[in-house]
Amino acid sequence: MELLYSWFVFFLFLVFRGDCMEIIGGYEVKPHCRPYMALLNTSNSMCGGTLIKANWILTAAHCCMTDKTIVVLGAHNRLKREKEQRKFRILRAVRHPEYNFETNNNDIQLVQLYGTAKLNRNIKTLSIENTENDLKNGTICTTAGWGVTEEGSKKSSDVLREAILQIVDRNKCKAVYQKIGAEITTDMLCAQGAKSNDDSCQGDSGGPLICDGKLRGIVSFGIGCGRPGIPGVYTRLTNYINWINYIINRAD
Repeated sequence: MELLYSWFVFFLFLVFRGDCMEIIGGYEVKPHCRPYMALLNTSNSMCGGTLIKANWILTAAHCCMTDKTIVVLGAHNRLKREKEQRKFRILRAVRHPEYNFETNNNDIQLVQLYGTAKLNRNIKTLSIENTENDLKNGTICTTAGWGVTEEGSKKSSDVLREAILQIVDRNKCKAVYQKIGAEITTDMLCAQGAKSNDDSCQGDSGGPLICDGKLRGIVSFGIGCGRPGIPGVYTRLTNYINWINYIINRAD
């Protein structure tokens, strides 16, 4: 019974790693040089997101959105009242209809702002790479967020941090996650620190995976944070572009 309970707790940590996901390792970015970043605050939880249109944020489906959620654009230090910041309520949130809470399949969500952001040097959209090509093993990417910087910590970063990652072969990633009964599908990407144990963690969920300047993934889940040989898992956007366009175009 004790062994079963321990496995259950470990599985919950796997699934909910990003429910409230800071960057492990990495570095503080130059203020406002990632103008597409969005901070989504909901009561006691926090997620990241990407501004893909002046009134639309792309984030993870496991991020909880309510009528109390506040979206902050143009932020660097989330605890300060920076003049560059703009805050929005949300008009609606649209989770992928086939999102699976237990497996994290289809972990993608669109959030429509109540209002439209005025784009400037501190608030800009980021385009999604419209390609069916898979990312090759070793491709260098980045991710950013305000999540915790140390596994087990409850304190999120005050400032935006970024980590340099590299794509991990999906079959290799599958072998790692099969050990705890988690499935890695073709709708997912795996990445780990390019030169260290850099990683995303609690509070970073929903943030972007950027490769060659294009948005290619969303921070989804993982086993712990920054553990050697264990890549993080990201929603692969390739197969969701039509769904994203359908939701946005139907609303607008």
